[in-house]
Amino acid sequence: MYQYFFMLVGNYYFVDCLDSFKNKRGFGIEEVMILFRQSFDEWERFRCQENEVALVMYYPAAEEDTIGYMDFKEFYPYVYKRAQEYISSHPKRKEEVTRLLKEIKESWGI
Repeated sequence: MYQYFFMLVGNYYFVDCLDSFKNKRGFGIEEVMILFRQSFDEWERFRCQENEVALVMYYPAAEEDTIGYMDFKEFYPYVYKRAQEYISSHPKRKEEVTRLLKEIKESWGI
């Protein structure tokens, strides 16, 4: 599911995505998004924990509306791997992406 999210984000929006993640703000493309706890209203029953992200996929991206959770330590390797792929195709942005990764780790407490 997370690979599909990063495929949709692609290279064009990837740095914007990282910038949102460092501030624990959700980011999405069409019917697929990664959300943080503050993205949900307090009353929502599908609200994730403080140390988690929620991957939300709405129809038609999934056969039915789907939500999955992953804590920051589990999710960060997906972010890091995608960042390395991005850097290999956009070496001029290596410093910026590396800085954002560091800020994400600090913000997420990992």
